Amino acid sequence: MCTDDLNTLQKIMAEGKKEFLDKGFKDASLRNIVKRAGVTTGAFYGYYPDKKALFEALVSPAVEGLRAMFMTAQQEFDQLTEVEKQKAIYDYSSNEVKKFIAYVYDYFDEFKLLISCAEGTDFSDFIHDLVEIEVEYTMRFMESTGNDALASGRATPELLHIISSAFFSAVFETVKHDMPREMADNYIDSLRQFFTAGWKRIFNPQ
Repeated sequence: MCTDDLNTLQKIMAEGKKEFLDKGFKDASLRNIVKRAGVTTGAFYGYYPDKKALFEALVSPAVEGLRAMFMTAQQEFDQLTEVEKQKAIYDYSSNEVKKFIAYVYDYFDEFKLLISCAEGTDFSDFIHDLVEIEVEYTMRFMESTGNDALASGRATPELLHIISSAFFSAVFETVKHDMPREMADNYIDSLRQFFTAGWKRIFNPQ
């Protein structure tokens, strides 16, 4: 891609981000995007077939990066021995949550688009995808360590889904409400302590 093409693409993406953040995907105007980028609609179509493709280009790298990081953390923990899992579960989770929120704040605008502006796109169920991964690996943890939370009825797959949904929704409130990073870190620490107490009650009720 030549320098002129790269500059044009960067202008389109910058103005697209502003328009989506301001109006959300559904109400964003392609006409406004190309006008502010100083290009014609025809030039825009040389890069993207529609505004949906532009939105995807803006958020996909952040989404895939977070999902890859999250999956790696889950898989690495899953590979620990039973004893290692029992000892590390809460500290490991705490460290991974810190990495998670740090990544989100490194790509704050992209996650703002995902959380507040994605209605009408394929990314509107973004949090649901994370929840499904979390539930799967929570159940694997219980199975591999012989935890009786499911067998005893203290937990069900539905309850795990609700708890995980509540956690991720709460985490992304930091983005939804534009919290400064330091405030978000404090909020996430309190949130983690709250949910950890609940998980301890489910995993080890004694």
